[in-house]
Amino acid sequence: MSLEQKVRSCLNSQEIREKITKDKPTLLVPSFNEERIQPSSFEPVISEELFILDTETEGMFRPQPKESIYQTLLQLPGRQRRRENIRNGFEIKKSFTYLIPLEERIILSKGEYIKSSPKSSFGRLFLNTRMLTDYNPCFDEINAQYKTSSELNMWLLVQPLAFNMIIYSGLPLNQMRFFIGQNFQLTPIELIKEFKKNPLLYIKRKKSLIPANPIITEGLQIHLDLSGENTGGIGGLRARHNPTPIDLRKKYEYEAEDFFDPLKCDKKITIKRSEYYLLCSKEVLKIPSHLNVELKSHSHIGLTGPLHFAGFIDNGFEGDLVFEVRSDELSSMELVDWMPISKLDVFGTNPPDKTYGHSIGSNYYEQTGPRPSKFFKEFDFNIAARNYKKLDRMVLVQEANILNSFRKKESGFEFLEPSKVPALYKIIEKGFFQSRYDCEDDELILQLVPYVVLFRDNNTVFSYVRAKDIEKYGDKRLFEKYSVGVGGHINKTDGPEYIKNCIEREVIREEVNIKGSFSEPRLVGTLMAYDKPVDRVHFGLVFIINVQGEIVPKEDSFSSGGMMPIDELVKDKKGFKKYETWSKCLIPHLPELYKIH
Repeated sequence: MSLEQKVRSCLNSQEIREKITKDKPTLLVPSFNEERIQPSSFEPVISEELFILDTETEGMFRPQPKESIYQTLLQLPGRQRRRENIRNGFEIKKSFTYLIPLEERIILSKGEYIKSSPKSSFGRLFLNTRMLTDYNPCFDEINAQYKTSSELNMWLLVQPLAFNMIIYSGLPLNQMRFFIGQNFQLTPIELIKEFKKNPLLYIKRKKSLIPANPIITEGLQIHLDLSGENTGGIGGLRARHNPTPIDLRKKYEYEAEDFFDPLKCDKKITIKRSEYYLLCSKEVLKIPSHLNVELKSHSHIGLTGPLHFAGFIDNGFEGDLVFEVRSDELSSMELVDWMPISKLDVFGTNPPDKTYGHSIGSNYYEQTGPRPSKFFKEFDFNIAARNYKKLDRMVLVQEANILNSFRKKESGFEFLEPSKVPALYKIIEKGFFQSRYDCEDDELILQLVPYVVLFRDNNTVFSYVRAKDIEKYGDKRLFEKYSVGVGGHINKTDGPEYIKNCIEREVIREEVNIKGSFSEPRLVGTLMAYDKPVDRVHFGLVFIINVQGEIVPKEDSFSSGGMMPIDELVKDKKGFKKYETWSKCLIPHLPELYKIH
C-alpha cells in the first residue's frame, strides 16, 4: 500500500484492536469481546438505561456542537424524557423515539474520522439507529475537528419503523468504522483499475458466475434483481403490520411470513409509498480482503427514499446484497428487473487478520435473494411462492375445539366409542376448506386426515418409509420417517362422500396396490399429538382395513414398504425411534387394533 493510501485508509481489525488494547487506549471498552471486532469495524453495545423522548412536542432530538449529549437531553422538560432500565429487557415500539447511551467512549486524534451504521441484522428489521457523540453536531459521524484528546460519550437514537422489538443492555445495534486522513473512498480511476484485477460484481449464469460490466461514475452502480430465478419466483418481501415484538436475543425464532408478505414477480413488482421492503441485487458481490464497501443510502437513479438501513459491507463478503427499501415517491411505483437501484462506495484497508465468512460466524455470507434477518427461521422461497403442488391445494379443516371435544385425552391415540361415530361424521361434513399453505401453522383449526392401518390375518401390519421429495410428497418435516398408517388430506374433489372417497383415492388408488380382497374401512379412533409443529395442526381419523392378499407400495412418496410382524414391531425399542409421531402413538395399540380388525 502506498503512503497516500495509508494516510487515507479505513482501519482494519488489528488496527481497531490496537486502539482498545494499547497502553493508552483511544477506544475505551469496559467489557471487551473479540467477537465485536469485525474485519474493518467495531460493534459498541448499549448500556442499561434508555430514555423515551417526546418528539411530537419538541421535534427530533439533535446533537449540539458545544454540549455533551447528556446536557442536551437534560434541557428537555422532564415530562418529555422518561428513563427506563433495560437490563432485563424492554420493548421498543413503532412511532416512538429512544435515546440510549453506549458503554464505550472514544478519544479522537487529529485527522481521525468515524462513521456509524446499523448492523445488518437490525437494518433488515428497519430499525433506524443513528449514533450521536458529545460536542459533535452530526448523526452517524464523529469528526476530530469538533473535539480532540477528550473522552467522548456516544449514544444511539433509535426508532423502530416497521416492527416492535425487545432490546437488552449489552446488545450491539450499530457498527463503527475508523478512518485516517481525507478522501477515504476509491476514486473512479482507482475503482476501474481495481475492478480489472478484482471484479467486485458478478452475474449469475446458470451455475457459474461471470464478471459484471461495471458502470462507474461517482461510485459502482448496482442493479435490482426481480427475475425470481434464484428465489422461487419471489422478488421481494414486504413488511407486515405485526404487533408481536421481536426479541433481539433470539436467533431463528420467528416465522418470516408472520412479519413479511412474499411478493411474486414477473420481472417487475409494484411498491407502495411509505411501506418497507426487502429486495436484492442482480449482482453477486465478492469483496477482496483489502476493501470494504458501503451502499449509498439515497440515490435518485432508481427511486426516491432510503435504500438501506444498514448498508456497510465488510472485507471478504460474498453473496447477493439485500436492500432495505422505503419508497418516498408520491404514489405507487413499478420496479423492474435490472433497473439501477443505487451505487457502492469502495474503501481501502490493509488486509485484516479476519475476513467476513463462516470462520467468524458471519450470518449472511453467500446469501441468496432478499433474505430476512437472523431472528427468523430459515426462509423457504419455494414454499412462500407456493411452488409445491402437494401444498398448493384446498384441504378440509374444522375448528380445533369442536374436534377435540370428541376426545378425553389431550394427545395420543384414543379409541372412539361406536355411538359417537355418526356425530363425528356430521361435524366433519360441516367443515370448510383452506389452502394447506394457509393452515400449516394455524393451531386453531385442524386439518382432517384419514389414517389407515392395513392388517393381514398373519398378525402383520403394513409399514413403510416416506420418500425425500417435497415435489411428490409435500412435507419435508416427515422425510425418511417410518410409518404404520397410510392416508392423506381430504380434498374438495373428494366430495360428496369426503372420507370414503379420500381413503379410496389416497390408499387404494395412489399409495398402495392391494393384490387381493380387503374389508371396508372402519373408523376406530382419533389421534392428536403436539410433539412437532406438523402434528399440532392435524386431526387423525384412524381407520383399519383387513387385507387378504399382497400389499405393494406404488406412490413416489414411499421409498420402501412391506408387512411387519406386530409383535416384533411392538418389542423393537430401537426401531421405534425411527417412526413418525403418529405411528409412535399407534404402535403400542396395534395388538388391540388387530383383534378388532
